[in-house]
Amino acid sequence: MSLSEPVQEFHGQLGRPENEQMIGFLKQYQPSAHADIVQLLVESTSDLESIKFYCPDTDNHAYYLAHTPDGVIFAAAIGMSALMYRLPKQSMSGALVKGGEIFKEIGEPWVSFNPFWPDDDEKKNKVNMPEMKQWAKLAYLHALS
Repeated sequence: MSLSEPVQEFHGQLGRPENEQMIGFLKQYQPSAHADIVQLLVESTSDLESIKFYCPDTDNHAYYLAHTPDGVIFAAAIGMSALMYRLPKQSMSGALVKGGEIFKEIGEPWVSFNPFWPDDDEKKNKVNMPEMKQWAKLAYLHALS
């Protein structure tokens, strides 16, 4: 697949109602994902069992998704710096306080973190790996429920 070709249809497990927001965004924008943000997604989910990953085109650095064994997408790596989690409503305010932002192209419950920002003078809100693992776990457990 080249970058000019449309995103593959989401057959089987990923074609679930819970995934409609994310799939709609992916089909419309066909985003890529930088290897560094993909690595952080994989690392943030490393303590979780039975997760699966989906990338439609690794050769062209397409977006990267993490999903449950049943196909519910709960995390995504998109672009140069968007590490996103589908969080339960009760966790949203805490994620926003910690530097997350509602991913406006999709909306709630997707919260995006930029682990490469803010600059050194604003480190108080910088997302660190233990926090990313916490968001990944919350998103995963929410997706299983």
